[in-house]
Amino acid sequence: MPAATNTSYPIHVASADEFSQALQVRIRVFVEIQKFSAELEPDEHDPTATHIVVIDPTINNVIGTLRILKSPGTAKLGRVAVLPEYQGLGLGKKLIEFAEQHIVDHLDQFKCEVIKLGSQMDKIGFYQKCGFVRKGEVFDDDGAPHVWMVKDVGV
Repeated sequence: MPAATNTSYPIHVASADEFSQALQVRIRVFVEIQKFSAELEPDEHDPTATHIVVIDPTINNVIGTLRILKSPGTAKLGRVAVLPEYQGLGLGKKLIEFAEQHIVDHLDQFKCEVIKLGSQMDKIGFYQKCGFVRKGEVFDDDGAPHVWMVKDVGV
């Protein structure tokens, strides 16, 4: 089903049921399409992560997701995924913006000054448009080259 360009897609912190749907989005995008290892979905970080989802209200299903992990001084974004039929609508950028605002609104929980993420090489331009800057050398993540990208928390 093609995505409607005139639809408003709500974004919020996932409920337990929505996390199950988010996991299915991640499996489709990362395992089925991008061919990452199925053993990585879910992983040991999911139980403690904050999961953000975007919903298609016409079908009441999760169509995109990301997670936020806490580490000392840093909030780490990861598992950013939007179903292919909804790509190109700006939903990935809106997920990132929502996550950034969530981090700022909950600084007492995240206790960070920097947001970082590991970007696939072909996604660097997308994250640069979201204000992230490449930092460090290329590293391998499940057979795919990645690079760290960072952004100061805007407070």
